[in-house]
Amino acid sequence: MQLSPAQLSATTNRVLTAFFTDRGLALPHDDAQQRATARRRSYLMAIPEPLSKAVAEFNHTQMSEQDRRRRTGRRTLSAITLETRLRILRDLAVHLLARRQVTGWSEVTTTDLESFLARAPADRHQQTYLMRRFFAWARSRKLVLTDPARGLALGAQPAFTGVVLELAEQRKLFARWTRDTTPAHERLVGLLALLHAGSNAEIRSLTVADVGATRRTVTLIGRPFPTPLDPPTWAVLQACLVNRGATGTLNARLLAAAGTTPAACRQTRLTELVNDLDPKLTAAALGMNGTGITRYAADNVNRDRLQRRVASPS
Repeated sequence: MQLSPAQLSATTNRVLTAFFTDRGLALPHDDAQQRATARRRSYLMAIPEPLSKAVAEFNHTQMSEQDRRRRTGRRTLSAITLETRLRILRDLAVHLLARRQVTGWSEVTTTDLESFLARAPADRHQQTYLMRRFFAWARSRKLVLTDPARGLALGAQPAFTGVVLELAEQRKLFARWTRDTTPAHERLVGLLALLHAGSNAEIRSLTVADVGATRRTVTLIGRPFPTPLDPPTWAVLQACLVNRGATGTLNARLLAAAGTTPAACRQTRLTELVNDLDPKLTAAALGMNGTGITRYAADNVNRDRLQRRVASPS
């Protein structure tokens, strides 16, 4: 198959960009950030005119807070969280104008908000939390005289609905990932997820420079401290480094050729850490939000899954 001049140019551009970026000779393109900015802009443009200006100011405020957090080294909100806030406010604005004519957020009542929440009871917790935040901000800016969201009751926090592996499945996977016949990349990805609750982003962003040979640790993106590795995981990591050296690649990423979705293993490990140890300690060690990690607590995991895990032999 022969590539056209345009395709050759695009391919050459990607190769050169990856080369100079990995060697520290150029700054990486933040394509994900650009796409997130475009999505937020589309949500803002979809908000009807009488209510759009205040939401745009609210978005500017939360983005400024993101910058302050980033400069001071504090944890920032994900792009999905920021976009979800704008989506909810867009849906709320459309709902309000469909019910009656309003000229500003100051005319919104608690009854209006309750009617909006009644549309999706399962999302009440998230939507109510955002409304409280938005109207508290609007009141501080004197855009509203009273806070209509102050009296709203939070709904139940969404329960964890992911996959939790049984003990027999975990043992089977561990046995596979400690055998030399299994490819080293697969073994490292699996053990990082199963034993260390590594996420897709944390594993894919792992570079050679993140490996601490002295203390046998790896620095996973977003975690406040280096993660100490157990002997099986450290042995597999060394095998990956040997394979990487044999290929002569210039890519700084340790698992450049690995494509995986270790979500089930990570979710299983998080559930065990939260229920066997302590949610606050788990959140601090993994660099996660303390409120979000409570979804993995026993009361929020499906009872049948917990019962199967308890009934399975140790």
